[in-house]
Amino acid sequence: MTRRVTYDNVKPIHISEFREKYSDSIPICKKRLCKKQCHSLGSYNKGTGYPRFRKYCSMHHSRRIKNYKKKIQKLDNRTRPTCEYKACRQKATLLGSDIGGKLKYSVCCKDHHFKKPYLMYRKDYCENIDGRLGFKCTTTIIDYKWQNHVDHIDEVHTNDDPDNLQTLCGCCHAVKTKYFREKNVEALQLMLETIYKSEEKVIQILESYLNKKQ
Repeated sequence: MTRRVTYDNVKPIHISEFREKYSDSIPICKKRLCKKQCHSLGSYNKGTGYPRFRKYCSMHHSRRIKNYKKKIQKLDNRTRPTCEYKACRQKATLLGSDIGGKLKYSVCCKDHHFKKPYLMYRKDYCENIDGRLGFKCTTTIIDYKWQNHVDHIDEVHTNDDPDNLQTLCGCCHAVKTKYFREKNVEALQLMLETIYKSEEKVIQILESYLNKKQ
């Protein structure tokens, strides 16, 4: 079955018409010294109706595909990096090739969500069994990949330091988020004191909680 693409009051502009009217808006091939226009993807932007383009012109795109297929045929799995998820021995996911044609790999295998590297630290139990949120978790974990979340303790979602991560089930994670949004200092302090032994660290994160805007 063909998926039907709908546009919100936007009429797609055909590629030939776009080339005539908006030729200067078409990106240039990323290949060094190439000044040709990029190859069309054959699809359109839902918001503007403009055609979407690849990173390379037709000629270099075709060459990259041929080069990629050749490298795949000669690929030795023994040279592929291993998933960084602890105790996992699967190979990292092949993402494609870079501008130079070199093969690119993800940090983790397909089972460990390579787009979210912090998930490699997800445990198979909720860490609130120690009562860090003011109550002990009683959730029965049937499938931890679906039920457990990796929480950024300091609420800075780009800080993937293992010391800044804790595993909470969906229920406990919601409670922790509630504490943070309501600025419940008493509950947050109890959690931090359970996790960290350093009083200085606890005060530092508490201050960041209070100063962070929602």
